[in-house]
Amino acid sequence: MTQARSKIILYIVVSLAAIGLIGQLIVNPLNFIESILTTIGLTAVIGLALYFILKRVRQGGVRSSGYQKAVKQSKKKYGKVDQKMRYNQHVEKPSSIKKQRNQTHLKVIKGHKK
Repeated sequence: MTQARSKIILYIVVSLAAIGLIGQLIVNPLNFIESILTTIGLTAVIGLALYFILKRVRQGGVRSSGYQKAVKQSKKKYGKVDQKMRYNQHVEKPSSIKKQRNQTHLKVIKGHKK
C-alpha cells in the first residue's frame, strides 16, 4: 500500500467513526454518555493495574539468588548501614591513624634541554 492510499483509508475510517458517534449522540444521548464513561473507567482500571505491575517488576519483586548472596555477603562484611548515615553524612575515619608511605626510589637524571 502506498502512503496516499493508506491516508485515504484512514480518513474514511475516522469519518465513519465520527458519523457514528454523532448519530448515537443525537438518537440516544444517555447511552452515549454511559458508554463514554464506561470506556474511560475501564481504561483507567487497566492502566492502573499495568502501572502497579510494572512498578513491582522494576523494583525487583523477585530477586535473583546471586543478588541475594551479594547482599548477604555485603551485610556480613560492612554491617548494617543507617539510611541517614548513607545519604546525609560522610563517615569520617579517625585521623590519628596515618599510614606511612614507602619512599619511592627515583633517581633524577640531569639532561640538557634543546
